[in-house]
Amino acid sequence: MDLRGRSAVITGAGHGIGRAIALALGKAGANVAVADIDEAAAEAVAKEVADLGVQSLAARVDVAREQDVVDLADRAFAAFGSVEVLVNNAGIIPDSRKLWQFGAEDFDWCFAVNVRGVMNGIRAFVPRFVASDSPAWVVNTGSEHSLGIPHLRAGIYTASKHAVLGLSDVLKRELPPHIGVSVLCPGIVDTTLWRATERRQDDHGGRAPADPAAASVMQHGLPAEVVGQKVREAIEQEHFFILTHPHVVKFARERWEAIEAAFSHQAPRYDGDEDFDVTNIARKVRDAKR
Repeated sequence: MDLRGRSAVITGAGHGIGRAIALALGKAGANVAVADIDEAAAEAVAKEVADLGVQSLAARVDVAREQDVVDLADRAFAAFGSVEVLVNNAGIIPDSRKLWQFGAEDFDWCFAVNVRGVMNGIRAFVPRFVASDSPAWVVNTGSEHSLGIPHLRAGIYTASKHAVLGLSDVLKRELPPHIGVSVLCPGIVDTTLWRATERRQDDHGGRAPADPAAASVMQHGLPAEVVGQKVREAIEQEHFFILTHPHVVKFARERWEAIEAAFSHQAPRYDGDEDFDVTNIARKVRDAKR
């Protein structure tokens, strides 16, 4: 997909990976709507994008609130005339603790932003993409934890990122051919994700001090600019998986090898086993109703 003259909307674009994607797409010639719960940060990044010679706009958006995302879509289409790229990037991570130590508010907050935020973006933008004949692209930000890394002391974050991969995998199969999908699965990146609790919404428990220990870890991560460039290249080259950290392949391989071994031991293939394939069953039911 050629990004020149296209328009993109990026959530969570006031900091880190989102900012890097905004600048990378702006450099490729795309207009960019910078959305973030931190309005001042969104405005600062929108100015950086505009300085690249393309159009930009800034919007304060809480992706957990559907109306915020619907309003974002209306603003972006009105400002740019059309939108061809949606990057559902906004995400948070709660404090580090064992799975059973998380409270219900932690779970609700994590899934409201990381999963419902993606769904809100899909619901607000994808019907417009489908109605248009123009090529369009959706990028959903998952994590290396989408691929098989169990993030100890971040269990609900890991679960939310598995959900993003699932949504993306189904979405790419349900869309018409002129719309593509990517899922971004970065490892540790030098961002301010560790400060998510400082921006925690009141209806999800309110703000809390960030853990400085997390900052000392994340500052050794991959530069966000590298990830932004990879997202640009994946859209241009039309890739589904956007991968950033080569070592993660060993975890993905371990996951697959464990699954393959379990199938071999517990459910080996046999002639006729496809009779129980839900796709084949659904087809038979549809055919019988005709």
